[in-house]
Amino acid sequence: MPVHPSTRRRLVACVLVLSALAGLVCAGLSTGALSLLPPKLKSSDLRVAAARTQILVDTPGPSIVQRRAEDEDLQALIKRAEVFGRTMVSRPVLERIAKRAGVSPDSVGGSGRITASVPLAFSEPGSEQRAADIRLSQLPYRIEVQAREAAPIIDVYTEAPGLDEAKRLGNAAAPGLRDYLRSAAADRGLPQESVATLRQLGVPRGGMINPGASLATGVLAFLVGFFLTCGVLLLVVLWLRPDYLRSLTSRLAGPRDEPEGDDWPHTTRVLPWMLAGFLAIQLAASLPIDLKLDRLVLPFVAVAWILALLAGQRAAPRIRLTWIHAAIGLFMTCAFLSVILDAGYLTRTLELDLAFKKLPLLVAYVSLFVIAASSLRRSEVPAFLTYTLILAVICAGGIIFEYRFDINPFYAVSAKLFGGGFVVGDAGTGDLDSIGRRLVHGPAEVPLEAVAMLAMALPIALVRLMQSDQWRGRILYGLAACALVAATFATYRKSALLAPVAVVLTLAYFRRRELLKLAPLGMVLAVLVSVLSPGAVSSTVAQFFRSDRLDVPTVSDRAADYDAVRPDLWSNLAFGRGWGTYNHESYRILDSEILHEAIELGVVGLIAFLLMGLSIPLAARKTIAGRDPVSAPVALGGAATAVTFLTVAALFDVLSFPHATYIFLFTAGVVSVVIAPRREEEEEPPTARPADHEEGRVRRRFRGRRLSLHPVGRTR
Repeated sequence: MPVHPSTRRRLVACVLVLSALAGLVCAGLSTGALSLLPPKLKSSDLRVAAARTQILVDTPGPSIVQRRAEDEDLQALIKRAEVFGRTMVSRPVLERIAKRAGVSPDSVGGSGRITASVPLAFSEPGSEQRAADIRLSQLPYRIEVQAREAAPIIDVYTEAPGLDEAKRLGNAAAPGLRDYLRSAAADRGLPQESVATLRQLGVPRGGMINPGASLATGVLAFLVGFFLTCGVLLLVVLWLRPDYLRSLTSRLAGPRDEPEGDDWPHTTRVLPWMLAGFLAIQLAASLPIDLKLDRLVLPFVAVAWILALLAGQRAAPRIRLTWIHAAIGLFMTCAFLSVILDAGYLTRTLELDLAFKKLPLLVAYVSLFVIAASSLRRSEVPAFLTYTLILAVICAGGIIFEYRFDINPFYAVSAKLFGGGFVVGDAGTGDLDSIGRRLVHGPAEVPLEAVAMLAMALPIALVRLMQSDQWRGRILYGLAACALVAATFATYRKSALLAPVAVVLTLAYFRRRELLKLAPLGMVLAVLVSVLSPGAVSSTVAQFFRSDRLDVPTVSDRAADYDAVRPDLWSNLAFGRGWGTYNHESYRILDSEILHEAIELGVVGLIAFLLMGLSIPLAARKTIAGRDPVSAPVALGGAATAVTFLTVAALFDVLSFPHATYIFLFTAGVVSVVIAPRREEEEEPPTARPADHEEGRVRRRFRGRRLSLHPVGRTR
C-alpha cells in the first residue's frame, strides 16, 4: 500500500530530528560538557595551556657569557646540560618542582627528548619506556625538556589546564632541579660551590594552545553522531518498508537514458576524463612540490562530481551500493570514532591537530572511490583498465631507465617544468639506504611505494594474458607483465618478490587451469625480466638467504616494533589512540600498516581495515565464478589487487603514501561497478540461439504456403 507523501515527509523529519539530538549528545560527551552519570552540564575539559622557558647551565665561577670560554669548557657544559635535562624529568626532581609550583606531586609527569648523537634505533622508545610515557601523558601537569646540541641551554616546556599554572610550573623547574643537585651534593659530602649554576633566562611565556579544540571536537562528534543515527534509522525504516528501498534505489541509480557510443574515451562527459587525468598523476607523474599534485587536482574532480550529481540527466553519477561500500564506510567510521573517543588524551599530548589534519586526507581517499564507483559505466571499465595498464608500463619503463642509467626521468622532466619556482627532487640517483641498497623509486616517494603501485597493476596484464586467445594479445600483455615485474625487482626491495607472488596465488585460487596453461610462457617471462633488469632478481632473492638476514636493520627493526607497541595497543585496545596520531617523529617508525591500524584504530579498526581489503574478493566471487567476458576479468583482477594491497600493508605503512592508496581505492570502485546488481533497463537483451535463427529462417521461407505431409516408409 503506497504511503502518502505527507506521511513520508513527517517520517523523514522525525529521522532528522532524532539524528540531530543524537549528534548533540555525542558532541556534549566528547567535549566533556555533558555528563551522563549523573546527567548534568559542566565546563569543557579539553583546555590545555603551555609555557616555555630556558635554563642556562653555567659554571660556578664567572659566567661563560662574561668571559671567553674555552671550547673544551663549552662542550663539557653542553654534555652536562643533556644530563641535567634527563635528570629534571626524574621522579625526585618532579616532586620538588611540584612542591614549589603548589600542585600535587602525583599529578605532574615529565619526559625528555634525546638530542645526543646516537643511532636512530637507540632513540626510539621501547615497550617499557612507552608504558611509562603513556601513564605520564594522562596527567594534567606535564614537563618536557630538551637540551640543545650547540649550546648549554635546556628548553623547558610545561603544560597545565590553565596558563597561570603552566607559568608557575615553568618558574619552578630551575629551582626544583637546583634543590635536587644541592641535596645530592650534601649527601656525598661535596661542597655546595661545586654544584653547577642554573640560570633561568627570562620569565616563562605561553598561552592556550588549543582554543578551538572543544569546538572542532564537538562539530566532528555531532556530524558522526548525526550520520550514524540517521543511517541506522533509515535502515530500520527500509527494513520495515521495502517499497522505500526500491524508490530510493531508483533515485540514487540516476537517469536511465544512456545512448550507445558514449563510453570513455569516445565521450564528452567530463568526469571520466578527469578521472583519467588523476590516474596519470598517480601512476606516471612525480611529486615536484610539497603540496602534492593529488591535493590540487582531486578537489576539482569532487566539485565536478557534485555538479554532475545535482544536474542530473545522462551525465549524473549512479550510486550503486555494494558490500565494498559498506566495508570502506565502516573503516572510515572507525577512524572518526577513534579521534572522538580519545579527544581528551590527544589534547593533553598535543596531537589532536594532527588527527584533524589526517582525517581530511582519509576523506580524500574515500572520495576517489565514491567518484569512480558512481561515475564509470560498466561498458567503459575495460577501456579504463587498459589505460591504467599503459600508465603502469610507462611508470615501469621509467624505473627501469633509472635502474640502468642512474637518472630518474620523472624528476628530470619535473625539474624542467617546475624548476623555476618549486623545489624538485634530484634527478640523479646513486644514494644508498641503511643496508647498502640503491634507492630506485621512480615517481614514488619511496621504493616500497613503487613496488606497491606496480604490483597492484600487474593483475591487469596477467588476467588479460590468460583471457587473450590471440598470439598478438598474448605477446603484448606478456611484455607488459615483464616490464612491471622487472621494474619491481629494480627497486632492490624484498617486497618485489612477495607482492607478485600474492598476485599469482590469488589468480591461481580462482583460475588454476588457465594459469597452468601459461606455465611454459612463465619461463620466457623470467628470462625477459632478467634482461630488462640484469642482476636485480638475483640480488633481491639473495637477501632472503644471506647469513645475517635476521640482523639486517630492515628485519630486526620490524621485529622490535611488535614488542615496542604493546603498551600503545593495550592502553587503547578497542578503538585505538586516534587516526593518524602515531607520529614516527615522536615515537617509532613502524614499517607496517597493520601495526599502524592496530595502534591508531584498535582491534575494531584493524578488523575494519582488513575487511576493506577482503571485501573485494569476497564480493567479487560470484562475478568471477560467472565467467562473464566483461565483468569476470575485472572482478578477478580487482581481487588480486586487493590481496596485494593487504600484503604490502603488512610490509610498510602504505596509507601514508597517496599513490598506492589511490590506485587501490580506484580499483575498488571499478570492481563495485561490475559487481553491482543491474537494473532491468541495464540488462542486456538475450542473445538468440542458433536453433532459433534457423527456425525463423524456415518459417520466413515457407510463409503463406500450404504444406502437405506424406509418410515415408511403413509405420510399425
